Amino acid sequence: MLLAGAPLRAQTPGGPPPATAPAAAATTPAAPAAAGPYAALKSEVATAVAAHAPQAPALTERLYRLAPNDERVYTDLMSIYEAESAAPALLAFFNGRLPTAPPTPKAQGYLHLYAGILSMQLGQLVDARPHFVQAKNQLRKVLKPTDPAFRIIQQGLGEGTPRH
Repeated sequence: MLLAGAPLRAQTPGGPPPATAPAAAATTPAAPAAAGPYAALKSEVATAVAAHAPQAPALTERLYRLAPNDERVYTDLMSIYEAESAAPALLAFFNGRLPTAPPTPKAQGYLHLYAGILSMQLGQLVDARPHFVQAKNQLRKVLKPTDPAFRIIQQGLGEGTPRH
């Protein structure tokens, strides 16, 4: 499978969402693309994770809570944790958020997508599949069928080439 053994950064679909997207502005209290509190907190998370500081999980939670509907939060966290070879900790974080995440298709979909990616990276193929199924079910409600996230999902599900 393409996901297994590849760097996490290579698995994240697309780049950051446009900062001016109306949907992002309406669903997120602090757009991650904006400088300021998000950027400062992201830096704090990176420093804490690198230092294996006890406050790293709490800081990760604060960053996540700023914009759980924005994919940039997930890609930023993946980059931070990947740099420190701390994928198991991030997977535990994502799995821990599933029961309490906002009930929006984006928050649920992205949590499952990135939990699936991390599970694949960690060789937990059986655990990854339900995450990809849920990601597909949720994200198809809000993303275009051509979104790169669906290629990742289909690879994770072993479905081959996307059909449109």
